[in-house]
Amino acid sequence: MEANARNLERIFDGTVSYQIPLFQRPYVWTEEKNWCHLWGDIVDVADRYLSNEICRSHFLGAVVLERNNNVTGSIETRQVIDGQQRFTTLQIMMIAIRDICEKYENTKLYDRFDGLVSNKRSKVDLDEEAYKIWPTNSDRSAFEVVHQLNKYDLEQAHQLEDKIKNSQIFKAYHYFLRVLEVWFSEHNDVEDCLDALWQVVREYLQIVVIDLHSQDEAQVIFETLNARGTQLLPADLIKNFLFRKVIGSDKEIERLYTEYWLAFDSEFWREEVSQGRTKRPRIDWFLQNYLSLMLQDDIKVSHLFDSFKVYVNDTEDSYDKFNNRFFKHPKNTTEHLIALKEFAKLYQLITQPQDERVALFLYRLEAVGTATVYPLLLLAMKLWQHQPTELYEFLSTLESYLVRRMVCGMTSKNYNRYFTDVIKEIYRTKKESDGLISSYDIHKILSKSDSDSSRMPDDIELKSQLLERPIYGRIAQYKLRMVLEAIDAAAHHTKAESMPIQKNLTIEHILPEKWEKYWPLENEGKSPEDILEQESRRNTLKNTIGNLTLITDSLNPSISNGSWQAKRPEILKYSKSNLNRYFQLEAEDELSIWNEDKILKRADSLIGLFISVWCSPLAKQHEWSEDFADDIYIAIDI
Repeated sequence: MEANARNLERIFDGTVSYQIPLFQRPYVWTEEKNWCHLWGDIVDVADRYLSNEICRSHFLGAVVLERNNNVTGSIETRQVIDGQQRFTTLQIMMIAIRDICEKYENTKLYDRFDGLVSNKRSKVDLDEEAYKIWPTNSDRSAFEVVHQLNKYDLEQAHQLEDKIKNSQIFKAYHYFLRVLEVWFSEHNDVEDCLDALWQVVREYLQIVVIDLHSQDEAQVIFETLNARGTQLLPADLIKNFLFRKVIGSDKEIERLYTEYWLAFDSEFWREEVSQGRTKRPRIDWFLQNYLSLMLQDDIKVSHLFDSFKVYVNDTEDSYDKFNNRFFKHPKNTTEHLIALKEFAKLYQLITQPQDERVALFLYRLEAVGTATVYPLLLLAMKLWQHQPTELYEFLSTLESYLVRRMVCGMTSKNYNRYFTDVIKEIYRTKKESDGLISSYDIHKILSKSDSDSSRMPDDIELKSQLLERPIYGRIAQYKLRMVLEAIDAAAHHTKAESMPIQKNLTIEHILPEKWEKYWPLENEGKSPEDILEQESRRNTLKNTIGNLTLITDSLNPSISNGSWQAKRPEILKYSKSNLNRYFQLEAEDELSIWNEDKILKRADSLIGLFISVWCSPLAKQHEWSEDFADDIYIAIDI
């Protein structure tokens, strides 16, 4: 490679076209992080020039270029390997200066700046060669509009598509028009300002141009250069890596990009979304889950690019080890692009579901608070996207596993490893069953473990936990609300997933948290020790599931802590939910009082509904009976 410092006039003068490969990232520079700093550098030099101070060359960074093989008679073209954000910004700035020269009727400087942003039409063969820079595919429409407006007042701007008006290229153009006018207002003579800008561009702004020779590895240089601008996403590196491997014409490369990658450059995939406490672009999370499934390993989001290269190289060099898995793995660049597009659609079906059952699963999964199941979900969508019965059974089983562990207070810290192992076990099951996998197979796998870090609680353990341990205050309220919502739906219909998800409900204690004033204990003839035991038992049971319900609005504290006779009609008034039909007044009213025995009896009913929603592990199913319930009551009945 060869490096030389060049001023902007020397770089952009003459008939030359700098082409940004379509597989590079879109234009992403912003005012706060980039434009204002660049403009500040330029204004500092221009102000010194206007003040007749000594001006020194100002270094704007570096750009890496690769010369294209041009046929005789065609114009010189080069690919921008690194520095496209800076190059594009400088072009937008000079277009703004050109257009402001037109406003102030300075024809000479208009022509000079136009010569730095445009090639003469008579000198080029292709339309795109008329531009000094030809951006990547997703930015071309906005760049063409900015380049061709030619009117500073932008009379037609309001008619432009929102996609163009909201693009960073269009915003950058407006930014430079605005700051130019502000700078002019600080000086007496606009013509002097325009001349100063020309002198600065012509002599004092420099970029180090690194020209690659034919033997240089452009991809390696692209990966290792740490540009001054916005950090490259792993997806940008992956895109560059894949498309540089494509063997074919420019038209073929553009076809592959448009058909298989263009969508990944949209705002949707680059929007930052949260998983746990971490925010990253949505495409990062997708790639992490995709690679975790393909490699059957726990892939760290910080190692995405390296992991992807390993996967591509392995499928090309050692394809046999990927053979006979759940589906055909890609073994060349085109097939990798096809697979990425296919699994991205599956990922969207999960994260932006149109199916009601998938949407309900996602809602409950968010309450559980783990994203480690996504590789397994991708596999399930791949296997059963056209078999809804199998898919729904799988979702119910996985949901049962997660919710049972959550209410039993079991850890989720090893889920990433565990669900990777589940995928491996599914693969082994596939080999043993001639390739047929059912949701029942996964239910068996999730039922196997006896380890506290991964086992699925059976009905005995579940009931023991829900009866003996307070759940209110032990798990977050939004998690508990989800559980009560599901039980409420199950009370209406055995197929709980068919019910719409209720929102904005409030958890209410039936026996109040502050019960002492209106809910006295029967202490007559009891020893101090017995009284303490009674109080302890009540304070335990008040936070168990049998004493909790959902209402549409918070009760007045005086009612919430008031007597049962005052509180009961208010609960019915504020909620018509299935949970609260339990408290309806009847001729032979068994609920004229609410005490510990009533809490336990209601808990029995709710736990039965819980089990109807979230199934038991296969190897540990137990018959639900009143005798079994009595055994559990004895454990806490004092």
